[in-house]
Amino acid sequence: MDWLILILGVPAVLVPLVLLFGFAGCGQNASFCTEDGDCPQGTICDGDGRCVSEGEPFEPDDPDEPPPPPPVSPPQDLNATAIDDQSVRLTWTSNEAGATFKIERALDDDLNFQEIVPSGPVSPADTTDDTPGLLEGVTFLYRVSAVVDGQTSLASDSSSATVLPATPTGLTATAAGNNQIIVTWTNASTVATEFRLQERIAGTFTDIPLPVPTSNSFQHNNLGAGTTHEYRVFATVDGFEDSNQQRVDSLPSASQSATTTAVFTTAFTGTLTTDETRLEGFCVVQRLRASLLTPNLIGTQVRITLRGSTAANLILDNVAISQVGTTGDPYDAAPDLKLVATAVTIPANTSVTLPPVNYTFDSTQDLLVAFDFNSTSGGNPRFGALTGADSFGNGPPAGPVTAEALVQNRTTGYSDLRANNLYLIETIEVL
Repeated sequence: MDWLILILGVPAVLVPLVLLFGFAGCGQNASFCTEDGDCPQGTICDGDGRCVSEGEPFEPDDPDEPPPPPPVSPPQDLNATAIDDQSVRLTWTSNEAGATFKIERALDDDLNFQEIVPSGPVSPADTTDDTPGLLEGVTFLYRVSAVVDGQTSLASDSSSATVLPATPTGLTATAAGNNQIIVTWTNASTVATEFRLQERIAGTFTDIPLPVPTSNSFQHNNLGAGTTHEYRVFATVDGFEDSNQQRVDSLPSASQSATTTAVFTTAFTGTLTTDETRLEGFCVVQRLRASLLTPNLIGTQVRITLRGSTAANLILDNVAISQVGTTGDPYDAAPDLKLVATAVTIPANTSVTLPPVNYTFDSTQDLLVAFDFNSTSGGNPRFGALTGADSFGNGPPAGPVTAEALVQNRTTGYSDLRANNLYLIETIEVL
């Protein structure tokens, strides 16, 4: 009974403390709970019976729980390039295997990105934005995100492209007059303010400065006679540059070519009336005195028209021209001897105009035209009577049979001189 007396003798002040805290080893630890009311103020009871701070995520102590997936990496190296006035090509790289991609576009000046769905497949190799809303001459920003298992990456760095102006149409090139070509085209753009014209004679295209850049036509003057020029044209937006500070041009138009019309002046006209025979293998030198040539005619090109026989084709191995000096042999070639053509076939009853050759022509001097007749062709030349037109024929058996027309000092005597006779020549023209 002594212990009972001892308990009853405990001071009354200790009783509340025992009731409050419990006996040692019998109370619940404050860090474990079954409901929020078991936790100190500012904490809540989580699913593991622990008091945790409010807002702290629930992390179950389950060793078999898989870790959360790593974040999806954004695409890299996005590049936007305008293809034409209706589409932009996008390329990028991605390290995410099996990813799909979200493409967004915004106007350069408002940055309000909106998702677009191109009509073609979306792949990092080559994706074309041809969706509605692309406007020529307008700059658009693009960005791309990768999507893997429903998880979307951050957006890539943006890339811009300026949609090209529409390409001009209906380009034409027309020879018009002496050494002149007229070039015209149609503006197909709603924003283009200028045009850029290029030409090519051989090699690469080069720019032609346009006197009026806003005009859709150009008169190309002072061209070489008989030369072919190829043209193409671009539309451009004046003062407008893309993100690389490059002028925005359209694609080039389809090219067009024209050959300048050479307006020659007739220096001589002859009348041929009769077939000549037995001139195979001969060299015939035809001399036209200055009195037969158009007065005061100076030129840099010569074009000759010839006529053969009425019976068969005539073949000329060589045709050459030369002007006789004021002194010396009036039938011999001067130092300006010029080859006009080789291997010329003149069909029966037909005129043949030889290609023009560069030659300094002066109608104050007599003109020589020399012909080497093929030795086996069987054809005959035409000839006619003309005062002031003299000819010399040198051939078998009197002399050499080949290439006399191309040799200076070719004659050693004129045993076959024919005065006032004209061979082969219908016209001589000078440019």
